[in-house]
Amino acid sequence: MRSLIIHQPHVFRHYKAELMAAFTSGAGRVLEVGCGKRHYAVYCRADEYVGVDIDLYPDVYASATSLPFRGGCFDRVVMMDVLEHVNDVNSAIRESWRVLKGSGLLLILTPNTFGFGLYDSFADKTHRHHFSWWGLSKILRKNRFRIGERIALLLHIYLPLRIRILRILQQSVCVAAVKDGES
Repeated sequence: MRSLIIHQPHVFRHYKAELMAAFTSGAGRVLEVGCGKRHYAVYCRADEYVGVDIDLYPDVYASATSLPFRGGCFDRVVMMDVLEHVNDVNSAIRESWRVLKGSGLLLILTPNTFGFGLYDSFADKTHRHHFSWWGLSKILRKNRFRIGERIALLLHIYLPLRIRILRILQQSVCVAAVKDGES
């Protein structure tokens, strides 16, 4: 597991921006599912960025479960704070798999079931699902992804949470997965 140490741990958007930059560096085409107002497009280091969402101001209006792109046309797919909102998690994961090129990469960031942000996540009525590291990894494997990295985002200033064993308590689960197999 790789650790991405965030320079300003108290600022949620900073670590998502750094994550977007690191994950998209060197990519040809990147799709951000659930892009909202495209806040993170400016941090994308790919040759081409496409943002989809069901509201606000996306490049393309589309649902995570029904992407209007041909198969195998993106090098990377990014879903930051999206998966907890979709009705059908498996369909959203399968659609990401479909639009990724062979060995393409999927980045998912979602609130952690066991994290310190637990109350906030359950209090948000738009969150239909809650994930742990293990649960999300299992769903990804079921949908033909292999786990490339579980990224530990060292968000907490509280020193004991920087101990590896306690990283399961982080606010967010962040996984980079690799498209596995074709069909």
